[in-house]
Order: sequence, then structure tokens, then C-alpha cells
Amino acid sequence: MKDMLSSSSSRSVSDVVVAWYNEPGVERWVSALAFAFSERPAGERYRIFVFHKGSTAEDAKQRLFDVLGTKCSDVDVFFEHLDNVGREADTWLHYTVARLRAGDMPVNRVAFLQGDPWDHFGTPHGGRERNLDVFSSKLVALLAPTAHPMASNPAPLFCNLMSESRVMRRGLSHPQRLDLERVWVEAFGCECKVDSYVFAAGAQYLVDAVRLSQEKPLSWWTSLHNKLRADEINAWEIERFWLHIFGDGV
Repeated sequence: MKDMLSSSSSRSVSDVVVAWYNEPGVERWVSALAFAFSERPAGERYRIFVFHKGSTAEDAKQRLFDVLGTKCSDVDVFFEHLDNVGREADTWLHYTVARLRAGDMPVNRVAFLQGDPWDHFGTPHGGRERNLDVFSSKLVALLAPTAHPMASNPAPLFCNLMSESRVMRRGLSHPQRLDLERVWVEAFGCECKVDSYVFAAGAQYLVDAVRLSQEKPLSWWTSLHNKLRADEINAWEIERFWLHIFGDGV
């Protein structure tokens, strides 16, 4: 267990990234997941990055490491406190920029999860009954190097972990009056080239990390992160574009 970032080894590496604000019970499900990772073959490596944005970061960190104890000492667990801006979008982009800068983006997959991942899960992923064993085994199966290839269409780089998603056509009015056309230009520097946006409430995704690290340069990720933190783009707007941000849809 660690509170600093470290370089990955040559083994197959997958990451789990957790956006934690003040949701209760995060230490329990993270510990269950770490234990499931610790039982995987030696040739596989798993890292868990917990990013906390609440006002009780030191207490949260202590609770997390107390529950983890020493039983998962061979699983890398990192904890970092972030400013409470940009919701989960800031967390996802902070992780991506940090990993690209450090040159240790995992070679397999990345799962981006909320502090309470069950809010939008369907029963195949443990259901709303919060079955930690089912949840852990399903997530391990998705992250393992032996996992099935990710679908080429409509999401070439990630498998949406949410049960609640819908397609939004371009040109339709939005209840929050989000200017999605403007956001597309801000994010990608070109006119929108898609006919619809796939919106999954909750922004939890499984991402192909190799494509994630190769498709767009660090400068692009840094620019997008800076625009979010400067409120030129907000988290609700970015939430509509994760398919294209994590993918190659431009």
C-alpha cells in the first residue's frame, strides 16, 4: 500500500481509478477488490488509485489503509487528495495526465469508478444489493489480460460499465441547456463529426489503456484538463463526450 505513485513493472498491468468524495463504505469495497487482485497469477499486476475530494482526506486515508491492513501487501494502492473541482471528470483527467507524464500508463486496461459504483450498476456487476464478491469477480474478469476483446463498435476503446445509458442526437435541445457543439470545438479543435452522443449517467468506464496512451498526445490531455479546471468546459458537458475522449471518434 502506498500514498505515492510508482512505476509499473513489465508484467501485465491494469488500473482501477476511484473518484471518492464523501461516499460511505469505499474502504470496504476497495479492500475487497484489492484482495481479489492479490489472488490473481503472479504475471498480472493491478493498481488501485483512490482520489479523495472531501474535507476529511486524512481520516479517509487512515480508514482505507486500516481496512486494507497487510493482507493485500502485493497490490499497489495509492491515495491522493485533490481539490474539489470538476467532479469525476477532473479525477479521470488528473489520473490520465499524471500517468502519461510519469510514463507508466498501464499496458492493459483502466476502470474508472465512482466512490459508490453501484448507483448505476445493473445486476451483472453485483447489482444494487452491493454484493462485494460478485462485484470484485466481475471487475477482475474485465481487467484481466485474458479478458475478451473490447467491442469495436460503437465503443472502440471502452466497455460502458453502466446499465443506464442513452443516445442523444445532435441538434436536439438539452434540459440543462448545455452547448455541446461549442464544447466539442473546445475539446477537439474541430467541428463535430458525429451524429449523436452516447451518454451514460455516472461516467464509469473500462478503457483500453494502450490505445488511451497512444491515440492522443499528453499536450491534448493537459489542455482539456486545464479547460475543465478553468471552467471553460464543465463536468456535465464532458460527461457527454467520454466515448470520444477515451476513443478515436474525431
